[in-house]
Amino acid sequence: MTKALNLKRLILTALTLFMCLKSFAQPPSTASLLVRLKHSPADTSRINIYKALIVAYRNEKPDSAVFFAKQGLAFASTLSYPMGVGLMHGQLGAIDIALGKIDSAKFHLKTALSIFEKINYQQGLVVVHNSLGIVFAKTAGYKESAQNFLAALKINQARNDVHGLVQSYLKLGALNEQINNLDKALEYQESALKLNTQLPPSNSESYILNNIGIIYAKKGQMKEALQYFLNSVKKAHTSEPELMAMIFGNVGDAYQQLGNTKKAFDYQNEALAIARKLNLAEAEATTLVNLASLKTTTKPDTALILLKQALLITQKIQQHHVRLDAYAGLIEVYKQQGNYKATSETLEKRDALKDSLFTLKNSKDIADLIANNELVNSKIKVKDLQLSAARSKLQTGIILAVAICAIIVLIIVVLFYSQTKDLNTQLLHQQEELKSLNNFKDKLFSIISHDLRSPIATIVNLLSVLEDDVDMAEIKIFIPRLKQHSQSTLDVMDKLLIWGQTQLKGAIHEKVHFNVKDLIVQSLHLNQETADQKKIKLIDNTPGEVIICADSSHVEFVIRNLLANAVKFTHTDGFVEISALVGEPAGYSTIAIKDNGIGVDKSLQAQIFEPGNRSIQGTESEKGNSIGLMLCKEFVERNGGKIWVESELGKGTCFYVSFQQ
Repeated sequence: MTKALNLKRLILTALTLFMCLKSFAQPPSTASLLVRLKHSPADTSRINIYKALIVAYRNEKPDSAVFFAKQGLAFASTLSYPMGVGLMHGQLGAIDIALGKIDSAKFHLKTALSIFEKINYQQGLVVVHNSLGIVFAKTAGYKESAQNFLAALKINQARNDVHGLVQSYLKLGALNEQINNLDKALEYQESALKLNTQLPPSNSESYILNNIGIIYAKKGQMKEALQYFLNSVKKAHTSEPELMAMIFGNVGDAYQQLGNTKKAFDYQNEALAIARKLNLAEAEATTLVNLASLKTTTKPDTALILLKQALLITQKIQQHHVRLDAYAGLIEVYKQQGNYKATSETLEKRDALKDSLFTLKNSKDIADLIANNELVNSKIKVKDLQLSAARSKLQTGIILAVAICAIIVLIIVVLFYSQTKDLNTQLLHQQEELKSLNNFKDKLFSIISHDLRSPIATIVNLLSVLEDDVDMAEIKIFIPRLKQHSQSTLDVMDKLLIWGQTQLKGAIHEKVHFNVKDLIVQSLHLNQETADQKKIKLIDNTPGEVIICADSSHVEFVIRNLLANAVKFTHTDGFVEISALVGEPAGYSTIAIKDNGIGVDKSLQAQIFEPGNRSIQGTESEKGNSIGLMLCKEFVERNGGKIWVESELGKGTCFYVSFQQ
């Protein structure tokens, strides 16, 4: 049996926030840092001591690191020091990554990101974006991970930050390797390795060599991979045992793939010892899976114990990919033991986990957004309450000073209230009527200038031409044009009369329940002759009963006008289809009139129901006007309905009209 690769890359390693390239100088002891903290002035310089303490404690005593990070956060908040608040949130996020507390890590890192964006702290933005990229990669959010890594890369490029560029290329390479985009991954890692030569000695080279080794291993070139891993060990410095644990595990995995079980076992045990000493839960789980694979054939019971230990750890730290590896190992052991019931059950658990990865991530992201939103809202409410309290205090004095005056004014107001109430009501009513009449006037002038004047002017011009000496043949040419423009003018006049009646005070508007099917059939019949002339097929797909509540005359106008428009703008041999959805949306019936005609340009759709919208000619040069659709919209809305259009230029149009049932 060939064991699946279970190699560890930098992207899944929790890095301390703002950890720059390390020199090999001995860091200050925790004792000296505690003394410095005790005697430090109560100013922003104390934040640096908190940072140093967090770095000192983060591996061996993460609880102490959390304690000092929270203490630093409280101190920065009392100083109203945004930089310090952001730094401490970032430190808490980095610690949470190491401990596998994904949701908490996201909260702290997003809070830090928001603060750094406000104060334009570029270095902080780079590190937080990188840390968020690691968090999302751990939970299979590869798109969000790439977005954050690329955001960090963009800032580093703008700042020409060589160290930052190395880190960005390294992380993007690791991410591409994780999604099996191996050629791109190798390109990023080699770019990082080349740039790294410009920097002082550090563990970055060891990280890069390790990641290149992983790529070669996934390509099936295990000997080359082992050489890169061994070179990574040589370049690594023991001051970073976390790195050593990661590389030892990869060396052991490579030796196992090459069949050297003894060396594989030795390196994996070294990795496990470091992981347990430093409380590196993810590294411990990964190494347990690797050790189990070495025992699967010879000692399956021992392998089961190791895998179940790994499974418990991964469930606790939400590390789903290592958990999948543990399930895969269990399946192999159960198969070897002939325990097919356990094999089947574990297969179901593994497949369920695979299927749920993205659903789980999305639900947690939504929960995080809700929680963060509620936190922001609560802070706003607190500020509003504080402001309200201050105002109340000021208003109390004012109220006491004007109390007597207010009583006098109140008496006067009461005396005049009854007299002015009716006058105000009448005035408001008159204002509404004036506003409505003014809108009617504006629309009327727009229609007269746009749709009525143009055809009449054309008629006058044609008649002027006919005053000259023209023969009968020329007259026959002008007659159809005169008829067309006269018909267009008459059509506008008819619609103006209908519209004018709706605007009159006391105009009847009666909503009743009726079956709109009869009106649809009638409107299709009225448009049949025009459709036949253009060889357009009229299709009625409406059910036998479509009950709506509206003014039937208004609905008849809307359907007839929309059908006429559909025929007008459809080519010869095309089709116009009318259909209805009963009860969609709930409580409504929706009528759809669809054609395969010329369509409506996106830029014109927003204004298509407004007076003065640009009318266009039909497919047989039929004249149009803007008042028809404007009236349709007004009639539909007067009856509590909705009208909208969907169209694509050259492919057709569909008008939807929805009325209450």
